Amino acid sequence: MDIRVKDLMGVAVASLLLFPVVFFAVLLATGTAKLEVGGMDDATKKKIAGYLERHTPEQEAQDVEQSKLFEANRQLAAELEEKQRLLQEEAARLELLKLETSQSLAQINQNREAIDKRVGESQVLSDQKIEELAQVYAAMKPIEAAPILMNLDDVSIARIIKRVPDTRTQGKLLAAIGAINTKKAAAITKILGWKERGL
Repeated sequence: MDIRVKDLMGVAVASLLLFPVVFFAVLLATGTAKLEVGGMDDATKKKIAGYLERHTPEQEAQDVEQSKLFEANRQLAAELEEKQRLLQEEAARLELLKLETSQSLAQINQNREAIDKRVGESQVLSDQKIEELAQVYAAMKPIEAAPILMNLDDVSIARIIKRVPDTRTQGKLLAAIGAINTKKAAAITKILGWKERGL
């Protein structure tokens, strides 16, 4: 019994090993397979090239279509790359403009601060000057001061009169101006916010 199993196994292994050889021999015998020694002939090479290339009109049309699509995609990619480059350049230009604008605004603010400071200083000097003039005119006789004040504009005269410390002296100066020019006295009275007293 053991011998039969061993025999069967031996036959099975031999069959498995010999099957490819027997199968190939059958193919050779029927002419399905050929055994050649040496390189392939030109006809065989052409057949293989034909199978690989598949030069049919449909295949050629597909190849042309694929080529067109590839070219269109390549061109689209180049256009997108160019647009991206232009956008990057524009972004860089805008960033530079933003920086220049920021610097210009900083310079304008700096100039404005300097101007405001100078105007403030000028106003202080002007106020000091008005104060000094008010003291000088207050010390003078109104009849002497009025002709000199007439050479100034109405706003400056009003500012000087307003700075005169004594209200009676203020009234006398305005009365002296009114004796020379009633219209000017009326205009100064309006600037001072006083009611006209029949000048």
